[in-house]
Amino acid sequence: MRSTFKIFEANKVITETLSSDITTDEYIKLKHEEFHHAKFNRKFNLITDFRLCENNFDDADLQEMINIFTENKGKISRKKSAVIISEISRIHRINLSKNISDSPQAIKYFSDTEDALKWISH
Repeated sequence: MRSTFKIFEANKVITETLSSDITTDEYIKLKHEEFHHAKFNRKFNLITDFRLCENNFDDADLQEMINIFTENKGKISRKKSAVIISEISRIHRINLSKNISDSPQAIKYFSDTEDALKWISH
């Protein structure tokens, strides 16, 4: 499976599903494709699903992927971003405080898509 993104204009949401074998370079490329897509809107909220790839990453690799997830936050006007990850306890083992505390947007972690969609939609 290839990593993908989908833009739902009616819901003002972008979803990203990362493949099990994605690399940081591939994630950067995916983000570049997303930002240059004709339907891309800086104000759309974002849901990124890490569940397929997270088991292939040690904590340092996951940290790097989360850094890519948050690095463009100053250029984006969205209000909410959701990360879906199976093992929420991993979030406490990596350094996210700098990325999140400097962000004007809310970033929240979920273990399933349904809860992420509920939160992002309200």
